[in-house]
Amino acid sequence: MDGKRDSWALAIILLEVEHFRTIYNIFVAVLCIFVLRAVVVDFIDNECIVLDFEVLIFAFGRLHMALLAWLVMFLYTLLVPYKVLQIWARSLETLQLPTAVTVIAAAVLLIGHATVLGFYPVYTVISQPFGPASCFVIILEQLRFLMKIHSFLREIAPPILRARSNDGKMGLPPFSTYLYFLFCPTLIYRENYPRTPHVRWRYVIENFAKFLGCLFYGSLLFKCLSIPIFSNMNKQPLTLRRLVLSVFNATLPALYLVLLMFFCFFHCWLNAFAEMLRFADRGFYKDWWNATSFPTFFRTWNVVVHDWLYYYIYQDLLWVFKAKAQSVALLSTFIISGVVHEYAFTLCFGFFYPFTLPFSIVVVLEGMFYSTFTHGNKRPNSNILFWTYLLLGLALQFCLQSLEWYSQIHCPVQKSTFWMKVTTHFWSCYSSAITTPS
Repeated sequence: MDGKRDSWALAIILLEVEHFRTIYNIFVAVLCIFVLRAVVVDFIDNECIVLDFEVLIFAFGRLHMALLAWLVMFLYTLLVPYKVLQIWARSLETLQLPTAVTVIAAAVLLIGHATVLGFYPVYTVISQPFGPASCFVIILEQLRFLMKIHSFLREIAPPILRARSNDGKMGLPPFSTYLYFLFCPTLIYRENYPRTPHVRWRYVIENFAKFLGCLFYGSLLFKCLSIPIFSNMNKQPLTLRRLVLSVFNATLPALYLVLLMFFCFFHCWLNAFAEMLRFADRGFYKDWWNATSFPTFFRTWNVVVHDWLYYYIYQDLLWVFKAKAQSVALLSTFIISGVVHEYAFTLCFGFFYPFTLPFSIVVVLEGMFYSTFTHGNKRPNSNILFWTYLLLGLALQFCLQSLEWYSQIHCPVQKSTFWMKVTTHFWSCYSSAITTPS
């Protein structure tokens, strides 16, 4: 465990090394160029300096209603699971029908989950005109609460059952421990976590400031590199050449946005909360940039979610399928992860464009091929090949989803049904215009 934590700490420290700090400075310099571009263009067009926040305002549209939905889900997560578990544990001590008590407690939780953490956020997102970022706030918090509750119940319920069978004390952890778990940046419940001696409030403020800066940076990227290209795609016939060029032109904004997302959330946001809560285990990511295959990338890009998938999906599937079916458990884990990603993208963007799920299956097959034919050895230039495939995949996803987004605007649907909201219109919208150059 110490060696694993040291490797995690090394990934955090790397961003403080001079060479990595230079890369950070380059990104800040590019931000300055984008700001200067916006200022100069506004001055030329309007003879005044107007640094608007139109993209951010649109993306976080109706944020106050999204925060209200978050509050409802949080209160349910805070009060109901812990109270149900508490009543269930006490009932096991006093009643002689443990199976019936367990079934009733499970039914109450299932109904509550389906209503408050299932139907409610989905209905809220579909029924109100949220901005895409506000939708992600609701849906990602929905998924986070579900994963937190599952981890808490998964770690607490088995010891209670073992204590009952051994006539031991069936005690629950303090409510403050559960409350701390809901806010600390991990999805794996433990009664005790490593803690830092004090809070560095300057570090917290710096990370929150960088987080807000990344949001502004992202809005400038969309305004300068994405919106001018994809919003005008309907003004000319969409030839195969234009489509291919659009994919390659999307490489730079896609790369910038992914790196921004990584730095904004995995480094700034999670470290800010970890510092405020004195949470010492900062293993939110590893050196994913050195990956030589996609399985390695997914193990190191988002360690927080990877650990949850490993402990509660992959390990449990291994227990169900037995140890002989490792490939089945691995493929099932990636399929579940892909389905959840598609669910989030569909609700937040308002259309269903399956990309993550097929990509997840390809990743598993690539991992099997890599481990079988290379025996885990790093091939020469494999990191270059990985980055090439990653950039092409990101550009393809960014381009197709951007085209689909604007096709919803250029070719609005006459009958607004749920199915029409979640299906793609890009091919039908531009099918008459897609031609090959003669």
